[in-house]
Amino acid sequence: MPTIKDVAERAGVSVSTVSYALSGKRRISAETRDRVQAAIHALGYRPHAGAQALASRRSQILALVMPAADYFSVSVGMAFVTAVTIAARGYGYDVLLMTADEGDEGLRRITHSALADGVLPMEVEVEDSRVATIRELGIPAALLGRPADPQGLPWVDLDFTAAGVLCVEHLARLGHRRVGMLGPNAGAYERGLGYALRTSRATQDAAARHSVSLVAEPTGPVRREVAGSVRRLLAASPAITALVVYDQEALATVEEVLATDGVRVPADLSVLAVAAESTARRASPSLSFVDLPVAAMAEHAVALVVGAISGTPAQPVLLPPVLNERGSTAAPAAPVPLPSRGAP
Repeated sequence: MPTIKDVAERAGVSVSTVSYALSGKRRISAETRDRVQAAIHALGYRPHAGAQALASRRSQILALVMPAADYFSVSVGMAFVTAVTIAARGYGYDVLLMTADEGDEGLRRITHSALADGVLPMEVEVEDSRVATIRELGIPAALLGRPADPQGLPWVDLDFTAAGVLCVEHLARLGHRRVGMLGPNAGAYERGLGYALRTSRATQDAAARHSVSLVAEPTGPVRREVAGSVRRLLAASPAITALVVYDQEALATVEEVLATDGVRVPADLSVLAVAAESTARRASPSLSFVDLPVAAMAEHAVALVVGAISGTPAQPVLLPPVLNERGSTAAPAAPVPLPSRGAP
């Protein structure tokens, strides 16, 4: 069975350097850390968790704080759990799942009991009370979402404002002037979640700038209600020629309603969504989408919290949106040209 000495020899470093790479106790270069990680994977080395915790006075556990509400996307949540777990293992950490319904008390509990070395709160609200609590407790953290005032805490997020603008501009360039907006989820909007507020506001502002008439319907947790929202959008007068979906849990219902009602995509209706690639690529017909980069967000968040644990200063990460065109958007039957610049 390989030992820490074997890892050190293969990586060409000292035993203490391997220990620092595993514990994050001291800062080492990225190149050295990569060599140590490569040696660990090559040899199949597994540090003794108990001994490591005693030596470093750390648990080698990160707490991922997941929402426990009906507006929460299960598919997105589980994708984040998987991605965070994989990223954490690369740093020698395991992941403890917590539910956000415990609120600030849950954060105090894991801090005072030393259950975790750092926390990763998800579904961050624009005005999130957990930010002040984390600062008060002094526990290392990285936020999966952007509050209005992060108070110096590192965070990672998709630029949802730019994503909303990107969706509108793409449809406007194709000639769409009457667009339906499905979502965000009503519960997420009411809770003041950053992604819901930023996406909705950016879409409305961009629509006004590009002379696009926007018809909006929120989504909810009940499939029948989502189907009703889709049909209300389809029944709008004047008719919409494009639909942008901001709730990936609703995509299956959208697909079902359009097929049942004989709506052809994109001949009758262009459809565009903000969704994780794994979800978008299962859609039929092929779905054009702005990617929700779950893996990249998880990797950045874990790197940020591990850096916070070791005392390494970090900058927030705002990921630019990327539009993947896959055939579900096209010009409407009678496209209307964009108004010229300076036109009223």
